[in-house]
Amino acid sequence: MKLNINKLLYTSLAFSVLATGCLADLDLKPTDSVDQATSIKTVSDLNTGVVGVYAGFAAANTQYATSLLTDEATMPLENNTGRGVIVYRWQYDAGGGETAPAWANYYDVIDRGNRLLKVIDGIPATDAELATKNRLKGELLGLRAFAHLELLRYYAVDYEPTSPGVPVMTVSQLSKPGRETVGKVLEQINKDLTDAKALIPTSFTPNTRITLNAITAIQARAALLQKNYDAAIGFATEIINKAALASRTQFPNIWLDTDNTEVIWKLKRDNGQERLGTNYRDLTGRIIYAPAFKLMDLFDKTNDIRFASYFKALNTSPTNPRWTVQKFVGGQAALVNLADAKLFRVAEMYLIRAEAYAKQGAAGLLSGNADLTTLRTARIAGYVPVAYATPDALLTAVIEERFKELAFEAHRYVDLRRNNLPINRGPNDVAQAQGAVNLTTDRREYYIPIPNAEIMANEVIKQHPKWQ
Repeated sequence: MKLNINKLLYTSLAFSVLATGCLADLDLKPTDSVDQATSIKTVSDLNTGVVGVYAGFAAANTQYATSLLTDEATMPLENNTGRGVIVYRWQYDAGGGETAPAWANYYDVIDRGNRLLKVIDGIPATDAELATKNRLKGELLGLRAFAHLELLRYYAVDYEPTSPGVPVMTVSQLSKPGRETVGKVLEQINKDLTDAKALIPTSFTPNTRITLNAITAIQARAALLQKNYDAAIGFATEIINKAALASRTQFPNIWLDTDNTEVIWKLKRDNGQERLGTNYRDLTGRIIYAPAFKLMDLFDKTNDIRFASYFKALNTSPTNPRWTVQKFVGGQAALVNLADAKLFRVAEMYLIRAEAYAKQGAAGLLSGNADLTTLRTARIAGYVPVAYATPDALLTAVIEERFKELAFEAHRYVDLRRNNLPINRGPNDVAQAQGAVNLTTDRREYYIPIPNAEIMANEVIKQHPKWQ
């Protein structure tokens, strides 16, 4: 892309230097471009560059904006900062600053990866280093696929194969690409993931990097988006057969970053990096956005281990209750709100598989019910299974369970879009919404526009029809 993406093409590896602190020896030319052929000379250099690609992800860009856009969060009276108000009240436009950053961030990550992929095959490797070099290439392909998938989920016109998706970037170059169709974007995503899977060994297992399990989890999410339900079931099953759900004892510690059970892939957040929790309660203790009562009221507050893990009551006032999102506070008192960003968990695989079964019709009812029961039993003490008698009833239950399980993890907006459902806020969540209560699929604000700066710099790319 031009503007933003062309700028990123010149500077993204320089940002990688800043993000990792490990590439200080690179000598940037006056153009701010980097000659990878002279900068990346060894497999060790390559690994440092790959770390820089990971460091480029800013998870808060999508988690924050989509939480405000949907029915997950509510704006309390004490939020006098103005943060997020435009998005929360659905008054934003394509020039806004809160729905746009994800676009530049994901393409920045893609460009960082493409720069390394351009030179990786020419980097010499000893016999002992060859497996590492191949694995690093697999990681880069997986990262590129994930970034394209997230862009597609948020910025596609819709999710039909022939509809406008997003530009596909497989090389680092100055260009003015247009939107590829959704089908073409998914084709590239699927190819990258398949290629990556052949390069990453089973012995490589750190959950802060792209592993085979991470690749399979991305494949499951992508398959559900493209309505390939057999594939979604197959990929989700691959994970479920290898990785367990957290127990009720383990589950709270996931959010304190002291237990990694069921975490497939997470972005490690260190001091000086984004603090996800400050999007909800800042370091002064002021609640910026609180969990929606609509969301909290769905939980068994006594027996569901998720409730106390996700939410915290700061007082017991019946007239002015103060609740905060506890999910991203983390486990370090000196670094409050600095929690790792969990991108994929085993729970999502159960929900993907249950939804795929529901969408296969009556034949999938028994299996879909079983997956939902397994997840709920792991979370809710004394859970009594409920058997949903129709595919529609099961699907409704799965969507609600995704709302609960994956709250504030940037799924709710896409879940509503995938199922053509409106955004409806609860009656106790709209005191400061100024009428932003029901957002239907025919309204332009239901869709996230491509940033105006991109449209202005690249006449080839077309805005979402609702925003034209």
